[in-house]
Amino acid sequence: MTDRITEHYGRLAATYDDHWTYDPEYVRAFARAITGALRLHPSDAIADVGCGTGLYTRRLAEDVQPTRPVLCVDPVPAMLDRVPVSPLLRPLLATAEDVASGHVALPHPGPLDAVVLKESLHHVSDRPGTLRGLAGLLSDHGRLLVVMLPRTIPHPLFPAAHERFEALQPDPAEIEAAVADAGLRAATSYRTFHVAIERERYVHMLESRYMSVLDGFSADELAEGVAQFRHAYREQPVLRFDDHFAFVTGWVPPA
Repeated sequence: MTDRITEHYGRLAATYDDHWTYDPEYVRAFARAITGALRLHPSDAIADVGCGTGLYTRRLAEDVQPTRPVLCVDPVPAMLDRVPVSPLLRPLLATAEDVASGHVALPHPGPLDAVVLKESLHHVSDRPGTLRGLAGLLSDHGRLLVVMLPRTIPHPLFPAAHERFEALQPDPAEIEAAVADAGLRAATSYRTFHVAIERERYVHMLESRYMSVLDGFSADELAEGVAQFRHAYREQPVLRFDDHFAFVTGWVPPA
């Protein structure tokens, strides 16, 4: 993760959860989808790598009730400061690369049974190497899940933001291949979550640069993009769209 991205999330931390709690069911449904994809059990040792504020991690932990706290890994101190104090959660200040390489040791003995990276792998420069390292931390029944947006998304962004997102976002097929190269049985499926949000609330999200791709625009460029957005959606007080996500899974093959 670059210093610019770290600074972006540091600025966003105080209001990050506010951007996503407009629909609590969205967060709950997403956490349940992660739990189901990884087939989580209370006895699993679980790590959420790139957990942010733990918005989804806490719901996952509440559903699974693990016997060991879920490891909440994130490189941004301001984000980890927002993770609730809970016996179900254990924050760890580190990047995905730190954990994968062993530069930062896991705070508990033994391998991990499940690792999730939700919308964080695109910030990693060496994705194949990081996935290999994380796969090496898995138990003999371990599972890994990368949750990511596809390269083309239906979000109501302005044109320049769509173009920049498509240029920067990795292809899920590339990530599936990297998971397979890491020695795991890899597969990709897709999940769709329905979104309904008031236009003015979404404008505030855009102005707050809620997606990291927006951080690359200058203040004037962002203002112009927001103006374009307002014109394009001027007759839609409530925005409705389908949020599509790729769920790239990797399973340790049987011995």
